[in-house]
Amino acid sequence: MMPDPSAPLIAGAAAVQQRLDDPTAADDALTLMRRAIEAAAADAGSRGLLEAATVLMLPQGTWSGPDPATVITPWNATIRTVVAEIGVLQQTLVSTACALVAAGQAEVVLVCGGEAKHRALRAMISGVAAAEPAAEGSPDHVVERLRPAHEIITQEEITRGLPVPARQYALIDTALRRHDGHDPAEHIAALADLQQRFSAIAARNPDAWNRQRVEAPSIAAAPMLAWPYTKLHCSQWNVDQAAGLIICSTAAAQRHGVAEDRCVFAHLGVESNLMVPVTLRAEIHRSPAVGVVGDAVRDHVGVAPADIDLLDLYSCFPAAVRVQVAELGIDPGRELTMTGGMTFAGGPLNNYTLQAIVRMAHLARAAPGSRAMVTNVSGMLTKFGASVWSSTPPVRPFAALDVTAAATAATQTVSLDPDHRGDVEVVTYTVAFDKGIPIQGIVVGETAGGTRVLASTTDPDTMADMTATDWCGRRATVAGPALH
Repeated sequence: MMPDPSAPLIAGAAAVQQRLDDPTAADDALTLMRRAIEAAAADAGSRGLLEAATVLMLPQGTWSGPDPATVITPWNATIRTVVAEIGVLQQTLVSTACALVAAGQAEVVLVCGGEAKHRALRAMISGVAAAEPAAEGSPDHVVERLRPAHEIITQEEITRGLPVPARQYALIDTALRRHDGHDPAEHIAALADLQQRFSAIAARNPDAWNRQRVEAPSIAAAPMLAWPYTKLHCSQWNVDQAAGLIICSTAAAQRHGVAEDRCVFAHLGVESNLMVPVTLRAEIHRSPAVGVVGDAVRDHVGVAPADIDLLDLYSCFPAAVRVQVAELGIDPGRELTMTGGMTFAGGPLNNYTLQAIVRMAHLARAAPGSRAMVTNVSGMLTKFGASVWSSTPPVRPFAALDVTAAATAATQTVSLDPDHRGDVEVVTYTVAFDKGIPIQGIVVGETAGGTRVLASTTDPDTMADMTATDWCGRRATVAGPALH
């Protein structure tokens, strides 16, 4: 079947990283992104694609400067630059890039992202300044910014101990454990096994940040961050990594001499932008939006997510993976990541999805005819997106779908009473640690009337009991923010 000339595809995909002790010898994030884009052109076999690009899209990271294009694409002073702020799904950028190509509004779009937090960490440790390149741009060059519509977490969550993602995801994971009927020891063993499997995959990923295999006992024994999560359950963002994608039309790929076996076609981009904070979800162990996105995948490409050949499930914390597995009906024993996950492959802020798509493109080329799906999350398993790809052109034209309305209809919510005093039933809980010392026990409870409460304690005996026994379903007493 001859592909539609306007069909969007990945012509070039590349990831770069550096691990230098001397921060003054290391590249900054924007320069890493330029290197990734140039490597993507080499991967495509055509520098001309860079010259032909009219749009540059990237997620905002910890880097600064009003006009990143001046560093990333210095050869093009007129390129349209679109920056997605933190809280915007990375899927939104990828879907928008593909949709622009499919609609004929752009023939070549560059998508990239990157971080240099390892460089920044080394600069802080060594006490030296690491210079950043100027990203000022020309006065007439407008940078478009995509902004999230709502806040990801509530003020009560911020003030009562949940501003840290690891703590929120630990709450989700413990709620899922309760739903599945497992005790804490079984849960800890399952989490360690999942991460051990991810570590083994990272060991064979040439772009992974940590390619040394880590066994389950070491994962469970690592420093605790938010019970039951240790450091080796959590995304590693102190990385110097960047990813570059060249997305273009089939016609542009052919015109620039891209070989057919380099082309990976976009079949679908789908996302839910529903934003419900964790404590206001009627079922904390679930994310109905994930299932709604899965239904859209099945309806458009004719294959359920569970039956797709190559999967990369967004993996900032084990809860994200485990909830997706449950909502999408995926066999938990199959390979769930192509990269090795964000603990081991690396989780550069607001950019992991692009790293995963690079890896996906290389694996999809090596398995002609296979389908691949990459998912992504924003916030505390708040927004959800997925993209489907193949080296085979799609039967149905590429579609960029927003299923927020359907996700809203499928998601039940509850209200939170910040002033409740009295007994509650514990829905889920965690204990936050700092340098191996428990510092705050956090409980999400439910009143007899069905409203939620969020309370915490710093009592050492109570926190010790929370990590030694199962608090799910237990009766507790709260007085506003205080757990007694």
